[in-house]
Amino acid sequence: MSIVAGAFLALFGALISWLLAARYPAARFMRLGYGLMTLGGLLFVLWSVERVTAIGMAALAALLLGGIFGIVGAVRKELRMFPPV
Repeated sequence: MSIVAGAFLALFGALISWLLAARYPAARFMRLGYGLMTLGGLLFVLWSVERVTAIGMAALAALLLGGIFGIVGAVRKELRMFPPV
C-alpha cells in the first residue's frame, strides 16, 4: 500500500508541477514545492522497497520542504493579488 501512496505523490506532484510550468511560469516557489513532492514520492517508493531509514528520512524531508515552499508560493501569490493596505 505504501508503494501506491508514494507513486500517487510522485505522479500528482509531477503533473501539477508541469501544469504550473505551462500555465503560470512565474509560480516558481509552488513549482519547486510540487517538484520536491515528486522527489519525496519517488524516495518514498524506494524506501518502501528497501526499508533503509536514511531513504525514509530523506523522503520525509523532501515532502516537508515541498510543503514549506508550496505555502510560501501561495502566500506570495495572495500578497501580489491583494497587497496590504
